[in-house]
Amino acid sequence: MKRICHARAVVGDDRAGYLLLEVLLALAVLSLVVGMIFQMIQTTLKITADIDFLQVEQRKVDGLFQLMRRNFSSMPGTAVFQTREANGLTQLIFHHTPFNFTWVNAGAIYGTVIIAPRPQADGNLALSILQEPGDQPDTRNANIEESKSGWFPLLSGIESIKWRFFGEQSGKWIANWEDTGTKPTLVEINFKLAGRNHTDTCVFRWPVTQSGP
Repeated sequence: MKRICHARAVVGDDRAGYLLLEVLLALAVLSLVVGMIFQMIQTTLKITADIDFLQVEQRKVDGLFQLMRRNFSSMPGTAVFQTREANGLTQLIFHHTPFNFTWVNAGAIYGTVIIAPRPQADGNLALSILQEPGDQPDTRNANIEESKSGWFPLLSGIESIKWRFFGEQSGKWIANWEDTGTKPTLVEINFKLAGRNHTDTCVFRWPVTQSGP
């Protein structure tokens, strides 16, 4: 009898060992499953955040294109246009132009409008606009005062930006427009926003081609 009881005790100890091993394996599997689920949730949240960011940025780009397209298509025949280079970046200058290049309704005001990339603190650029009432002198060589508070950002977070202008008479695209007596038929903008892997491009048609005043 003593031998039989001893055998049963040994069998009982083995069973307890198996139960402990099963519990440890179950905990290990559970930890892996929980880790995988947590990783999936993190990935989903990141993808959702990235999609939301891209959608917001795309709405900003679409809004800029709509604003520029509306203004180029409705530009009065008396407007005079020219460009100039500043720090390797092209600035667009419009004379005798209505102040419609922002969504803010400023009323029927005419003057000089300057669209220029402005440096940001993070090293990127902000496509901004300055609207000066009244007739301004030829601003190709004029110094725009940095202290002016009239700059209004149209789109920020730009890594790079380029303009091109198509002349109907020459039939060519050029990087600068110096002839104030004529206007380009097409205006093209190319820029890349920070955090995006592609370049946004849009072409605006300028139907007014007659000479300025």
